[in-house]
Amino acid sequence: MNTNVFLRYHKDTAVLVRDYCDKQKALWMGNVIFYTDNTFEDASVPLVYEGQYNLDGNVSSAAFVPQSHLVVVIDGFAFLHLLNSPYWTQVQGQTHPVTDVSTLQCCIDEKDLNCKKISNTVLLYNKGSAMDNQEVFLSDNGGYSYITLPLTSSTKEFLGGIYTMPTISSMVALVVGEDKRFYFRHATPKDSSRLSDTYPLKDNLGEVQVIQVAGMRGHLVIWSPHMVLYSPNNGLVIVPVLEIGEENRSLPPPGLTVWGIATADTGVIAVITSDGVLYYGRLSLEAAVIKFPKNIINDMSSQLVPFFDKYGDFVMLQPAAMVYRAVPFQTFKINVQEQLSQTTPAVIPCPVERFSGNFDGKLFYIDVGGFVKMIVVYVPIPLCPFFPVATVTNAEALIATETIVEDGVTPEGYKTFRMDIDVRQLPEAGIPQKEVLSTVTVDLMERKLSCNNLNPQKAYVIIGCPPLRQIRVIRNTTACTRGTFTEEQLQDDFSYTIPKEVYDPELHFNPNMAKEDLTVKYSYTDFLCPMLVYHDIPWRPTFELWQGDTFVEIVKADFVMFEIHGMHNYRYLQTAKKCVSQPQDWNSMLANQINPDPNTAWTRRNYRRCNDYNGPPLTNPNAEYQVLNQQSKNRIVFSNYNGMYTFKAVVVDPTYRYIYIYIYTLLIY
Repeated sequence: MNTNVFLRYHKDTAVLVRDYCDKQKALWMGNVIFYTDNTFEDASVPLVYEGQYNLDGNVSSAAFVPQSHLVVVIDGFAFLHLLNSPYWTQVQGQTHPVTDVSTLQCCIDEKDLNCKKISNTVLLYNKGSAMDNQEVFLSDNGGYSYITLPLTSSTKEFLGGIYTMPTISSMVALVVGEDKRFYFRHATPKDSSRLSDTYPLKDNLGEVQVIQVAGMRGHLVIWSPHMVLYSPNNGLVIVPVLEIGEENRSLPPPGLTVWGIATADTGVIAVITSDGVLYYGRLSLEAAVIKFPKNIINDMSSQLVPFFDKYGDFVMLQPAAMVYRAVPFQTFKINVQEQLSQTTPAVIPCPVERFSGNFDGKLFYIDVGGFVKMIVVYVPIPLCPFFPVATVTNAEALIATETIVEDGVTPEGYKTFRMDIDVRQLPEAGIPQKEVLSTVTVDLMERKLSCNNLNPQKAYVIIGCPPLRQIRVIRNTTACTRGTFTEEQLQDDFSYTIPKEVYDPELHFNPNMAKEDLTVKYSYTDFLCPMLVYHDIPWRPTFELWQGDTFVEIVKADFVMFEIHGMHNYRYLQTAKKCVSQPQDWNSMLANQINPDPNTAWTRRNYRRCNDYNGPPLTNPNAEYQVLNQQSKNRIVFSNYNGMYTFKAVVVDPTYRYIYIYIYTLLIY
């Protein structure tokens, strides 16, 4: 029998949880929780859990995840909720109570696979628990199911939070020691190195909050009632937020506490102190704020929540009445530009007529040896003290080279400048293990709050295989064109048998390893009709590179192949006689792995050509040469066998484009 439970936030002070990909959607979480899909312009009804579990309804954390879902932590356990529906599902894989859910929304292109991967990454953790007794749960499917992410610690430390940092290809944890000092460190199974120095906490860990600012620039705001700190680079450097006009004074001012903070993906920040004063600033390489006129906020109700609207204005939001029915919300808006004109010290009038790029908000892919050209148009008035600078989040992978040239004159007589930005992969970065995302930002340095309406120009660059790129095999003759099979036969639950004598179930390609024949169900959707090849003719596939429906070129790069079910009844035509060093082969590459797997054993990251004089000496010139190339004479030679093969081809040439594999079928007769 299902139970209905009204949900409530576990703290006395309300918070706002926003969907940064659809800014109309939000959760107001107080002593009741409300959901809106129009920024609370209409009355909202309370969020109610409907399900089989008897819950108290205490919510400690929530986040928007893909496909119109919420992940909500209720009474220590995470539930997935489909918005605007009664459906709640407890997530799979969480074995211990948690307090928080952490995720980062990628809003660049929600159809892009790499962007989806970022948004689908969800973390659950127990804030304040000891690192040596910590279980963090990681989901890569939008919060449906989780695995345990191991964290290590050599000393008595406590977890303050863990966050996905895609623009440095890592996850980062906030860690607190017994001395009440905190730092950031990498939090992946392969890397637990420290990122930052240590800094003192000024409040209990339970009161410390970390805002991962939307926009994927690596900005973090760390705050509690008695401190506001900022990191411009994923936790590597941490600096105080300083007040403009009060030299070296950090927030909050003496005798006051921080009441609330709001940020936006444009890089703006608002800090509200306990006396109702609003401080406004921008997040760039540093964070400086200016004090707005006193007593802008008179009602410091615990039900008020701050945020920035789509126009960049500051808004305070609260429900009009706390009853269990549709509740209207009240808003109090502060026009930022108007307030900036009244500050002391005065904000410098904007000395820039134009600042815009041809790339803002766009996603680019960089191929092997490729680059991206970006352009910013910059029109300063004479004696302008501000200048544009390009920064890159993942400086270990990308480099941005800037050139500024004069490019005409405006009708008003101001010189126009063009900033050309050349973005490339660093040669020393090598071949990435996976696609690498970086954010390239061009901002006006030293402007502080001047030119507040001119937002930073951002582009997102992925080193990797562009969307729609694919390899196709040339199919001159198939089993269907020759009448061996029909398409209908192959689509009608077709299967075939591999005799035990010709395959290795462990995929090590060793003979006499199988104990029984293998039945394989054929997928016409994946493979279409198999190519037809006569067993007595040495054979090699020919691959084409396509970008969507456009032919690009014949693939002339080195590649290797293996049969995906472990079949080994074929050999190679050429030997190693013409090599200057012993060539790699499947046996040696699999032997190098702790857990041998042909899918990862031989790739462009570990490929070595046999004409490399620095390679191992040629000790067995009669060994098979197992690398294929469109321009070589090497071929596959099949045994006297009638049957089906399913091959995976892997491009191993590190200088070729970012395209890796192709799977296809053959019928040998």
